[in-house]
Amino acid sequence: MATNKSNYDYEEIIEHFGKDKIISRYGAIESLMESFIQKCNYQDKVKIADSVLNQAIIDYFMDIHRLKNFHHIDKINYVKIHAYSAYWILRRKPIQIIQDDDEDTELAFVNENFVATYLMQFLRGEYKGVLIRKEDRLTYNDFTDNLHYVLRYRTITAQTLETILESYFAGQVFERSIGISD
Repeated sequence: MATNKSNYDYEEIIEHFGKDKIISRYGAIESLMESFIQKCNYQDKVKIADSVLNQAIIDYFMDIHRLKNFHHIDKINYVKIHAYSAYWILRRKPIQIIQDDDEDTELAFVNENFVATYLMQFLRGEYKGVLIRKEDRLTYNDFTDNLHYVLRYRTITAQTLETILESYFAGQVFERSIGISD
């Protein structure tokens, strides 16, 4: 079954990455989604559409396979992993509304909000539990608000998300370098 002009098919993706890796990635994303749904108290309002999430995971692996072939590399970095995962989740929207709620204005953006949470967890890394200093909260909140806005209302590509993530890390490097003389 051909899935694009390059004649990639599911069998080639499974052969290249292995069924276990694909299933593991699916399970990891599904688990993060389930936690997000619980945290937002959306258990009765949304569900994860298995076939849609499956397609997002396959699309992710297809893109990664193309990247690896194009650049002649064996592995990709974590930024690409998260950027491409986030992109395909945004594109496919596997969290589906099953019970509408006119008073919950965030419900319409459940996939975008999940992706924002997913990306912020990645960006915070081992520092997820660290509280943001009071004097830095406005800047941090401005960043997260802007991320939500961009995910909702702007045209997003995997490369755009990759640039956002790389910029965040570059800012951390700059921050650490302040006050260090040559």
